[in-house]
Amino acid sequence: MSIFDTLLMNMQTMGFFQYMFPFLLALAIFYGILMWAVGERLKKGPTGLISIVLAFFVMLFAASNPGIVSFLTLLSGTTGMVATGILVIVLLLALAGFKLETLFSGEYSKWFLALVLILIGLVIFFGAGGGSFISVPWIMINSDFWTFIIVIVIIAVAMMFMTRGEKEAAPAPGEKKAGPG
Repeated sequence: MSIFDTLLMNMQTMGFFQYMFPFLLALAIFYGILMWAVGERLKKGPTGLISIVLAFFVMLFAASNPGIVSFLTLLSGTTGMVATGILVIVLLLALAGFKLETLFSGEYSKWFLALVLILIGLVIFFGAGGGSFISVPWIMINSDFWTFIIVIVIIAVAMMFMTRGEKEAAPAPGEKKAGPG
């Protein structure tokens, strides 16, 4: 057995993955969100104390729910795989001569990028087993439901592209439209 196997087994035996790492992750997330949300209105001391208390509740949750370890393990691994895939795609686009600045400079590019990032986040979340934490109605699992949703999205995107540039100013009531002659 290598030193890394022994290290990981010792850390697992000591509860690092079950208790300490979820605690530290929650602490960082809570502190970051609180510092962003309250900014200068609340000093760092109370913000840190609130973050620590909330992180201890996460540790209590982790103690009674050992599934959090497998979820965070899968989430981290899946995120790494998706990030590697995105990196390869960006490298291939760069080799083909595309520049990311020009790819994302259109009118709807920010919305498209946000939609893609949300989709990637959902894939990572559900791929890591996050769906087991959410009770999904049976109708949403049905393949007919998702076929219907995909068709509606395709129609909406097609309508968006077909009606682009149609925003011609309509004449005000009582005003004649200027024309030839």
